[in-house]
Amino acid sequence: MRQYKRSQSGFAHVGLLILVLVVLVVVGAVGYRVFSKKGGLSLKTITGGYNEVDGWQTDCDNNNRVNMTHLPMNMDDVSSVTPVGLTAGAHVTPIDHLYFYPKEGPRDKYPVYAMADGYITGIGTRGVNVSTGEKRPTEYRIVMQHSCQTLSYFDLVTKLDQSIIDKFPDAATKGMSGRFPIKAGQEIGRIGAQSLDTAIYNKDLILKGFIHPSMYKAEPWKVHTDQFFTYFSEPLRSQMLAKNARKVEPVSGKIDYDQPGKLIGNWFKVGNNGYAGPTGFNGVGSNNQGPWTGHLAIFYDAYDPSIIDISIGDFKNHQPQAFNVTGNKPDPATISKASGIVKYELVQQSNAGIGPGGMTQQNSGPQPVAGTVLFQVLAGEKLKVEYFVDKPASQATGFTSAAIMYER
Repeated sequence: MRQYKRSQSGFAHVGLLILVLVVLVVVGAVGYRVFSKKGGLSLKTITGGYNEVDGWQTDCDNNNRVNMTHLPMNMDDVSSVTPVGLTAGAHVTPIDHLYFYPKEGPRDKYPVYAMADGYITGIGTRGVNVSTGEKRPTEYRIVMQHSCQTLSYFDLVTKLDQSIIDKFPDAATKGMSGRFPIKAGQEIGRIGAQSLDTAIYNKDLILKGFIHPSMYKAEPWKVHTDQFFTYFSEPLRSQMLAKNARKVEPVSGKIDYDQPGKLIGNWFKVGNNGYAGPTGFNGVGSNNQGPWTGHLAIFYDAYDPSIIDISIGDFKNHQPQAFNVTGNKPDPATISKASGIVKYELVQQSNAGIGPGGMTQQNSGPQPVAGTVLFQVLAGEKLKVEYFVDKPASQATGFTSAAIMYER
């Protein structure tokens, strides 16, 4: 065997050279895909340093779960906290981050702090409204890696701390990728006149309520969303929970509701390319239409999980909208292929979204019918759907040629 290897050494060296060249070509192609998108948010910028292979950076220090030792904001500056699992506008499927709403005040008024030691690994810039595409003042998405396992992020930050700009002069206008060391409690930016979005992601966790996690490759961190408040010890946890709108477990909220063969959970129009949308994901839409137009979610309310919510990416006038259902039944977790066609009459949500300061707006009394939707669960995680806008259940008697196929 040794003699054979020596006699083939020339071929082995050629083969090795070819392999190296192939690897370089592939790496170059991937790098081009990530970094070459001009005039918009590239994948690198959107994700703040994630890579396309597994959605995580590998240049980290350890594999341990890192607990947070500092609050993201001074709680005296915060009017309310909302959990993960809401839907709103372009967020048609349950949202994977919490909202910290500052008290009334101008832009840039309130400091934002690193929650644990680590590194800022990426800053993305955004100068447009995600839903409408209209221009707006620049805001920042900051990704922080605390270990190979633990990531945190902030979004909608209105101003970067000068210490970041001193090291990365273009960060305020073009964003950055690299390693900027941070300490828990270090001010890294400012917020005001809008919410601070935040979440903690755990690489060791893949949420079980996503039947096919690969459908979320446009936002690879989503399937790793962890229970935010569990990363904080007392008294920090109680200080946040006192202003958290959800009072039932899990108090951080829930985003993954898929159950095999059941109606409940997230669905995507066939041909929508999963979460990404048919033309690829850049995180920005126009006139409230974008990748989310092909999204559909049937789940339980983020504040009161006894309430059924149905969130539709393309409803009246092709706009995203979320609803409750007349009578709050049948339970979508009980609907399967054997159930045949099921009908839900749609009404305005009792929790009608987020009002000023992040407080939930409550609708009182009977709500007018917004329409009706027919569902039929099919084999192979397929779903037949038809929307009857402005029509009560009595006028939605069966599927027509307008029915749409969804999958997951």
